[in-house]
Amino acid sequence: MKRTTISNIKLGFFVLLGLSFLLISLYLIGTNQNLFDQTFEVKATFYNVNGLMKGNNVRFAGIDVGTIKRVEIITDTSVQVTMVIKDEVHPYIKSNSVAAVGTDGLMGNKLVNIVNVRGEFSEIIKEGAMLTTNRPVETDEMLRTLYQTNKNLYTISNDLKQITGKVTNNNALWNLLSDSSVSIEMKKSISSIQTTTRNTAIFTQELNLLLKDIQNGKGTVGILLKDTATSRRLKSSIQQLQDVSKKALQVTTDIKHLTDKIKNGQGVAGTLLSDSTASMDVKQTLHNVQVGTLRFDQNMEALKHNFLFRGYFKRLEKEQKKIKLDSAKRSTSH
Repeated sequence: MKRTTISNIKLGFFVLLGLSFLLISLYLIGTNQNLFDQTFEVKATFYNVNGLMKGNNVRFAGIDVGTIKRVEIITDTSVQVTMVIKDEVHPYIKSNSVAAVGTDGLMGNKLVNIVNVRGEFSEIIKEGAMLTTNRPVETDEMLRTLYQTNKNLYTISNDLKQITGKVTNNNALWNLLSDSSVSIEMKKSISSIQTTTRNTAIFTQELNLLLKDIQNGKGTVGILLKDTATSRRLKSSIQQLQDVSKKALQVTTDIKHLTDKIKNGQGVAGTLLSDSTASMDVKQTLHNVQVGTLRFDQNMEALKHNFLFRGYFKRLEKEQKKIKLDSAKRSTSH
């Protein structure tokens, strides 16, 4: 009896031990699919892992290549994820690869997707290296955004409904749309706008050509802007004009002063213009000079006919004729 009891106890112990080993093996296999494969570890730091847990899959190019070994909170804004990946895909994962938290299907388990950056050469990732990460899209944030978008669409649809109702009930608008003359005037207006646009384009093109010519030193304006010598001469001319203007202003001022003096009877001219007696005296003096000159001419003419001076005047006349002939000959010879 005792031997049977001891044998049952031993059998029960071995059965419990076998069940425990089986459960532990199933657990390890379930949480770590790479238990019997050669693996290497890489890490990544995320802002939010969105429910990623130990044992979730790691995918590369859409293929399950590893599992999540550990998820640790580093700081209040970062979570470090340690991944175990099979050695057979080690040569394909580069140091510039990017890790992102994704979902297996629409409502499936969380996982980590590793993607290589195309077009950039990089070395193979090393054991324990840190991958670059992308911030995952949060489902709650998407739902909040979708909710706000739905509210905005609801508001917009209500506004459009009110506007449509007002347009439908407004006979003036329908009359305006059905009036053929309005469409004709609109066509004319559009044609005028097109013509104005073409003219504006032509004017802009010509203005650009003019500006290019000016920049290249062509034309008067271009020469003035580009030729420093012409610019200096122009400045000198302007300065001379300013000097002449100043002198003309001074002369005008002097003439004004002189005119004022003459008006006030100052000086000889003022006396002659303002004093009637002096003016008459000047006139009488000029008359006397003319009369004296006339009488002097008469006396000289009488001397020419006097027998005492007749010979002198004849010799003088011959000498003058001779001088004229000599000058005529010289001009002819030249």
